[in-house]
Amino acid sequence: MNNLESLSIEIEEKVSKALAKISRLSDQNKDLEKKLNIALSKNSDNEEIIESMKDKYKALKIASAIAGSDHKSIEETKIEINSLIREVDYCISQLSD
Repeated sequence: MNNLESLSIEIEEKVSKALAKISRLSDQNKDLEKKLNIALSKNSDNEEIIESMKDKYKALKIASAIAGSDHKSIEETKIEINSLIREVDYCISQLSD
């Protein structure tokens, strides 16, 4: 009977340790999820900033080309302006229908 009691106590201790470890891991998981959400939010903000900077760079490039820089930039600007004109024409035709 003594052997059965010691086995029972040993199992109880192991279960207690396992439950404590599960609790610690659960808390750690929650902390990591919070950190992940913060990182995802920052990443999203950074992507928006990058897109904004790309738009500003594009506008600056067009302005520079219009100001009279090299021939290559002027051609790129003409292509971009023609593309924008086509988009505006398409929008106007959609509104007309």
